[in-house]
Amino acid sequence: MMKLTAFDQVLVYGATGPAGAARESVRLAVAAEHLGYDRFWVAEHHGATSGCGSPEVLVAAAAAETATIRVGTASVLLPHYAPLKVATTFNLLERLFPGRVDLGIGRGPGAGQTVVQQLARPGEAPYPEKIEALLSHLTAGTDLLPESTPPQLWLTGAGPGGAQLAARYGLPFCLAQFAHGTLRPDIVELYRDNFRPGPLGAVPRVSIAARVACADDARDVRLLRSLLTLAAAPTSRRTLPSWDELHALDSTAPPPGRPDADGMSVLAGVPTEVADKLAALIAAYSPDELAVTTVCPDFDLRVRTLELVRAMVPSGNQWAGTACGFGP
Repeated sequence: MMKLTAFDQVLVYGATGPAGAARESVRLAVAAEHLGYDRFWVAEHHGATSGCGSPEVLVAAAAAETATIRVGTASVLLPHYAPLKVATTFNLLERLFPGRVDLGIGRGPGAGQTVVQQLARPGEAPYPEKIEALLSHLTAGTDLLPESTPPQLWLTGAGPGGAQLAARYGLPFCLAQFAHGTLRPDIVELYRDNFRPGPLGAVPRVSIAARVACADDARDVRLLRSLLTLAAAPTSRRTLPSWDELHALDSTAPPPGRPDADGMSVLAGVPTEVADKLAALIAAYSPDELAVTTVCPDFDLRVRTLELVRAMVPSGNQWAGTACGFGP
């Protein structure tokens, strides 16, 4: 069966605020474990409206509240940090939670330009050199780090550049499908065609990160899509609307559009519609894993989204959506 990741961007909603966003992320990890997900990842985003500028802290909190699910990042923004510091942090996490820690790395930016300038340090090495240094720290067995097995290292990206770097260093690759309105199998093919075994990977491994807006009720789907529109728009809001606020906005000005208007940047719709989109995505990429993220202020509906996707995941060559009643 295809492996599944619950990917939380730790967004701040009006009903919970910043503290509630962090606590709900830990609760979501527990729910994902109960649903049979294999991994739980959190994103690194900086700024007053972002819920997680230090994902390693949430990784530790989520791992402490779970027992079997792998917990990690998607992704630590390596250009902002010294590779040895990142390696040290995840070496400690792996010692605390052996065999359960993932280190996803990416190059950002994860923040607005003002914050990026604050995070930047003079004389930073180029991103590929930092990847090489990180790999060396995690695998060389020097006295720079306490003895430990390394975390599972993933490289995340949205384009050919990330795919080529993952292939060059023999790393698993997670493609951010939600950054594309159309399917991009060419990026994954580039990764597989150029993959070279490395110290942490003998064969290519692909995960596809998809944003899902799925609910049993079509009106809830419409509300989720309107929230995505608000989240993408430049705004002075410090939080996204609560579920009640979304209902109030919808009653005064229901947003136009159809679920298929998002293309493949959002797998939107009731379960039958999302199952069809997932089937197309899996047919295009033949991924080893699927990472699921959603934008939703209602915690129970977030969990329900994970539950619905869990039921749609293919087993062997059989598309599970049809077997579960989600197919046409």
